[in-house]
This record gives sequence, C-alpha cells and structure tokens, in this order.
Amino acid sequence: MYKNLLLGLCLIFIGCSSKKEEPLPVVPMNAELVSTIANYTAGDAITLAFKTETQAPNLRLYIRNAFGTLLLSPQNIEGSIVFSLPNNFSRMAGKCHWKFLQAEQTILKGEIDISPNSAKETNMETYFGPRSITAGNRDYSMLVIAPTDIYDNPVPNGTEVTVKSQFLNSIDAYKVTTNNLMAWYNVKSTKKSGRILVTSACNGTTSKELTTIVYPSNATNFKIAAFRAHDYADGNQILKLKSDIIYDEFGNVVSDGTLVTFIIKNDKDAYLYTVGTTLEGKVEGRTLHPSEAVNWEIQAFITGASESNIIDVAFKTAISDYKVSFSKGNRNIDIGPLESFMNQLVPDGILVQLDIYTADDKFVETRKTTTKKGVSTIFINPEYLPKGTYKLVVKTAGITKEFTKELNGI
Repeated sequence: MYKNLLLGLCLIFIGCSSKKEEPLPVVPMNAELVSTIANYTAGDAITLAFKTETQAPNLRLYIRNAFGTLLLSPQNIEGSIVFSLPNNFSRMAGKCHWKFLQAEQTILKGEIDISPNSAKETNMETYFGPRSITAGNRDYSMLVIAPTDIYDNPVPNGTEVTVKSQFLNSIDAYKVTTNNLMAWYNVKSTKKSGRILVTSACNGTTSKELTTIVYPSNATNFKIAAFRAHDYADGNQILKLKSDIIYDEFGNVVSDGTLVTFIIKNDKDAYLYTVGTTLEGKVEGRTLHPSEAVNWEIQAFITGASESNIIDVAFKTAISDYKVSFSKGNRNIDIGPLESFMNQLVPDGILVQLDIYTADDKFVETRKTTTKKGVSTIFINPEYLPKGTYKLVVKTAGITKEFTKELNGI
C-alpha cells in the first residue's frame, strides 16, 4: 500500500514539471561585404550590399552616427542583400558605424566616412561682438564665422575664409581657416572713433555686413569758466559753468552724454554740486546764485577719468539790511521787506531762520521759513513756548540780528 502511494506521487510530480525551452542555436554563416566604397559625400545615395553563402532569416543592418541609431531591413537585389541608408543618415557628415546582424549575432561590422558637401552652396553663420569698443590699441571685437554645407555640416578643417573690414577710407582683407567648426578673427579698435564694418566670405558665399562702433577713450583734463549776469548774491540769477571741448588721449571728442560733475566749495568748507552732460564735447552746468556774500571754489570732474582747472567765483551781498517787527505779545515776528541791490523785492524762497534761546543762553529751538513777496512771518505759539524772556536771533541773507524780548500771552 505504501509503495503504491509513493509511486503515484512521483508520477504526479513528473507530470507537473515543465522543461524550459532552449532557443534554437544560430548557425554561423559566412557573409561578404560587396560594396567597396568607404568614403561618401553628404547627400549621396549610400547603400551597403552583402553576399551570403546560404539564405538566412532575421538579417538586419544596425547603423549609428551623430544623428542616432537605426535597424534597417534588407532588400534582395540580384542575389545580394542590400541596405539603403535613409537621407537623415546619409546627409550627416562624419563616421557612420554599421553592423551586419543575423538575429542578435554580429556577422560583420565596419564604418564609412561621410564628408561635408562643399560642391554645393555654403551657408554662413557669423557672430560679432562686442558691438562697441573703446578707441586705442587695447580693445577689440571678435568675428566668429561658422560655415556649413547645404546640409548644415561644418566644412572641413582648414577651409579658407576671407575677412574684410572697412574703417574710414581703408578696406583691409585677411585670410583665416576653419578649425573644429569655426574660424575667427579679432578686429582691433582704432585710435580714431567711428564705425567699423566687417564681412566674410567662404567658397563663394558672403556673409551679411556687421558693425562695431569705436567710442572715444577716457577723457583728458579740460578747462572750465563761469558766466553770470552780475556778481550779487541775490539767490535768483543763474550761474553758468561751461567747459571747452573735451578730448580723449587720441584727440577724439568725448561721447555725447558723458557725465560731468561740478563740485562747489564755499568759505565754510561746505560743498554743493551740480551736473551736466556733454554735447559735441562741451558741457554746461547751472546753479542759482547764493543768497549771501560768499566765495566759491569750483572744479569739474569726469569720474575715474579727468578733472578741470579750479576757478574762484566771488559774490557780494545784495541785501544790506532788513526790518524785523514784533506784535501780539512779541510772538508774531515779521521779517522784511527784503530788498535787493536795486531796491527791488527779493525773489520768493529766500531762507529765513529764527533761533530761540532762554535768557541765560540755553538753546530752545530753531524755526525756518522762506520769503514770499519779499517778507516772511514766524509765529511763536504760547502752547509750545510759555511766557518769559527769550533771546531771538534772526538770520537771513547773511545778516544776523539779535533781540531780547518778553513773550506774553495773546
């Protein structure tokens, strides 16, 4: 009984087991490359033909180049196995590797060389920059030329490219050769400012015209002068500061729009400034006359480049005296009218300052206002300053007046 049960189990296991199927072995075959051409020109019709001793299934041609990889199926032509490369592979210059396969087994392998098609039209890609340089022999723009064949393949290394440049009445030509896709040439700046035009040609094809502008170099030192209608410190008229023509080190007039800063130093070592930009090499700066007698020391600068001479400009007082009136418990202070050098009212906007001190000279506060129609008014509110004796100092147009007043309620 036990033996019969064991025999039955063995038969069941044998019946349920599965045997892995082995792939049929590929019988090695002999193949021969019939095509004898190994060098082609981009755009040629490229075919590879093979002969085999026996007919075999699953024949393929694997090809690989810079475009990518592909498996080709064969054509049987007059007993040969022929593979035709598609256009996107036959137009790509460089090496194209191939393998003749039976199933997944490599029977033969090799490579073909495809050269750029120089016989047809050459395309020109040109790049030029920077498009602005500085006069002198220190700066340059680079012209880069990338000539390609009709299929966008780089022309062979060593292909000659002619570069031409034009400046003023001079046209120069230079020969350069391509290397690894491109050729290049450095167009040096000239000592004179102006516009340089460049172009290039390769295999009878010319590029478009490109331009770089040679701007003047850094400015050199220059001279300035002051112009005014009168020398009174009336706070109204305009002082004009003008330069002569400003040149660079090569005699070029500096570029329009060059920023010039005029620095003004007064008797109290305080500084003012005004700015101007050049037009046809000259610059003009403007500022108002001061409102009190003062001596100005003026110099102009082009930052990081040059400076002018120093000029002295003196102003004499236009206001010799003025009235100060008190009312409303001495809290309302009227200053003026202020009259200028011809007894005319001063322009609106003259600064008036009132400094308030206690009777024992402790500073309290400063009030500021400006003139309108020659006069100005300052009111001291009792809510902010209580009753008492105060020293009041009025300053305007460089004239200071002091008063000791009892401030009362209104």
